[in-house]
Amino acid sequence: MSNPDGPNAERIAPFADNWAYLKTELAWLDRLLMVAVSRQKRELQELDDFALADQDRVTRHWWKGIISFTGQPGYDNIRPPKAARGGSSSYVQQLEARIVVSQRQGVVLALPQLRDRLQLTLFEKNVLLLALAPEVNQRFGRLYSYLHYQHDESDWDLPTVDLCLRLLCRNDQEWRRSRPQIAPNSRLASLGLLEWVSPEDTTLLSRHLRLNEDLATYLLSEAPDPATLDAWTMVPAAELRESSEIPAESWASLVLPDPQLTQLKTVAAAARATDGAMVLLAGPSGTGKTLAAQVLAAELDLLLVIVDLATITPDEEGNIPELEDLAGLPPCVLLLKHAPHWFGRTPTADSALVQSWMIQRRRQPGLTLLSSHYLQSIRPSWRQAMAGVVEFPKPDAAAREVLWKRAIPREIKKERALTWPHVAQKLALTGSEIATLAQTAVGLAQQSEPPLLTLDCLQQALALHHPGMTLPKAKQKRTKPAKSKNA
Repeated sequence: MSNPDGPNAERIAPFADNWAYLKTELAWLDRLLMVAVSRQKRELQELDDFALADQDRVTRHWWKGIISFTGQPGYDNIRPPKAARGGSSSYVQQLEARIVVSQRQGVVLALPQLRDRLQLTLFEKNVLLLALAPEVNQRFGRLYSYLHYQHDESDWDLPTVDLCLRLLCRNDQEWRRSRPQIAPNSRLASLGLLEWVSPEDTTLLSRHLRLNEDLATYLLSEAPDPATLDAWTMVPAAELRESSEIPAESWASLVLPDPQLTQLKTVAAAARATDGAMVLLAGPSGTGKTLAAQVLAAELDLLLVIVDLATITPDEEGNIPELEDLAGLPPCVLLLKHAPHWFGRTPTADSALVQSWMIQRRRQPGLTLLSSHYLQSIRPSWRQAMAGVVEFPKPDAAAREVLWKRAIPREIKKERALTWPHVAQKLALTGSEIATLAQTAVGLAQQSEPPLLTLDCLQQALALHHPGMTLPKAKQKRTKPAKSKNA
């Protein structure tokens, strides 16, 4: 592993203790809520300007979905505005860097430790933070109440499923991907981390989320005891692993042809031998580039930092403020998504600034990965400067069959008429598309008792995610009737 006390390590301040970390996270949540409150106040002001009678206020949820005040199409609350460009990713990177430095200095941070032990997604971690916040300050409960439009509920100081999705999802795709992660049969519920208040009285979106009391006590501890996590991680976590039981972020988790796997292992070996290696990952969306970066980071025992260059734009003077943050990163695997924005034929950033930063980056410990959908989108001079180029193909039918088998949990039974070779042959999807489709289909299958994955479940999932695709029934092989002995 590279030396954690790298040239920029002194610029990253560790958290003094668990509460110092919590204050930082809660300050971020407070800013997020205040933006939502400000937006809702504007909407209510528009309502006051338009409503002529009490009937108009009562029916606002109907006519607000049709009438637009600004001339733009009006949407309901599952389509929140996009986050400020470039801001959130920078915060996540800086926070993660401070967490890593703190952990290396022996500072125990409860929520990051729980996240790492259970391999929670960023969404799942932030849901726990939303549920924890009212345990720290009742102001968060009052903000939740205001944002719910529900001032007459006895438990309105708790966040609802709908509020979590509205605050933490930037678009419809993230909303669809995140909703199963917060359903009653999700990991957070199955492990006993979250519980629903009066779950039978209303829809899923309207249900209130409350943190397990023991978990809240652990997360708010001044000196968290890691042994406390055993109560949530010993048995249930093993039951919720993928059906293939393949360790996450391992070489075996990559479903790629042998030449690409060999190239990636060579990249890992080169990164151990020299600092500052740069490699281009090219291939369509969903073919495994981000997963490959995760595997490389785990193999090198380094922090993975992901930066979407499409969200970074120069200021009025042509400068890129985010370059300073990128220059101050600890030793890590840095994945630059949508690389053509900086390294393409018509870059949005000044080439001289990018060139200067790249020269500095080559002198730092770690590995830099550029991700692009198309190899030709990267300027030839940059391609020649790379230590290597790994092209990710779309999975063939055999690879898709493996991906389908891994995407469906072992405890989910499927009907006999549904066969993975047939599904893989008929649905030419990428790995991420298969994972998303399988997640929705599993959610539908779990509505029956016992859970059963059927062709209809997949058809419904296809109608949601890929309306133009259909999955025909597999043709049943005809068997010849046995000849009579008397024939």
